[in-house]
Amino acid sequence: MNKPKTIIVTSNKGGSGKSPMSINLAAWALSRPKPWKVLAIDINHTNQDFFQALQHLQFSDERKFETAFSLDKVGTAYYLPLSDSLHLVRPREFLPLSPTQTTEIIAKSDSAYAKQTGSALFEPDLIVVDGNYCFPSYRVNPNERLEIPPYIFMNIWSITSPHELRLPTAYRKTIQTYRDVFDCPDWDSTHFINVFSVLEKERKLTSEFQRLVSLQRSVYDVPGSDDLAGLYKKIVRNSDTKEEGFSFDAVQNEIFSPILAELESLMVEDPKAYSEDVINARWVERVNIFLTRHKVFPVNVLPFPHYYPFLRKAVVDMILRERFDLEFVRKLFGDFYKWMSMYLDRFFAYHIR
Repeated sequence: MNKPKTIIVTSNKGGSGKSPMSINLAAWALSRPKPWKVLAIDINHTNQDFFQALQHLQFSDERKFETAFSLDKVGTAYYLPLSDSLHLVRPREFLPLSPTQTTEIIAKSDSAYAKQTGSALFEPDLIVVDGNYCFPSYRVNPNERLEIPPYIFMNIWSITSPHELRLPTAYRKTIQTYRDVFDCPDWDSTHFINVFSVLEKERKLTSEFQRLVSLQRSVYDVPGSDDLAGLYKKIVRNSDTKEEGFSFDAVQNEIFSPILAELESLMVEDPKAYSEDVINARWVERVNIFLTRHKVFPVNVLPFPHYYPFLRKAVVDMILRERFDLEFVRKLFGDFYKWMSMYLDRFFAYHIR
């Protein structure tokens, strides 16, 4: 594997599930048959729930404590070597980090800590970054060449009002900088994961999402149970075009633009009918039309049920507990963890070959 893989979780709105997704990314990597080494970085400037939740994960009876260390651009940060397979990092200040500071904390935290403390160098397989940012905030200098493996962004699209769809220009500019700095022309179809989050009112699949799963199974002949596990196990390719991932422009043109037009028309014609259920129905329908039209379940598209109160309660539970193990985390998140692990198995089967 080209070490390390770096996944940065972003979203265009708060409360979309960035911290739960980051926690489950780390839990998946640590739960592999041969556990990956994970560097978990929390740069959320409104809270550090990712760090605080994982710091209670128990690997041995020995209690570990965080140590202050210094970075040139970030300044003082804290480092917690929780086990041989999990290290945690957070900046001291609750302030937004610039793209340059973000790159520094990702690329240099482990080596700076090792040098300052005289410790052995921790060489992670996976770096997970939880930041309270919208993706365009990460735009780096397009003239810079980063001598590290290309970042992978998991961007959660959680639609609550049409204005959140009016972002293609900002996203497109940022995407172009990553194509340039990583010298990767198809970066957005291989390293930008579009997470389509459906807002759930209860801890179960909505009828709209059940319909999506049913339609996907009929199109792709996906066997299995009443959840998405069977679908996420498959790497489905369009046999005609060999497509495996889709560019941001394709997603924007075929999903975002039609939804925006439909919702704006609805708000004018019948404002009383404009509701979360209607938004969800439009969202699910357009994702399904996209998948069906291309006859492929691309590796950079992740349809995902999202029930915020349940996810928030799970994160708070981890923060308040004194100690727990990985099995507790997997059970705590239940189907959320199962769906994520299935998708990540699928994504990295494609990505590491």
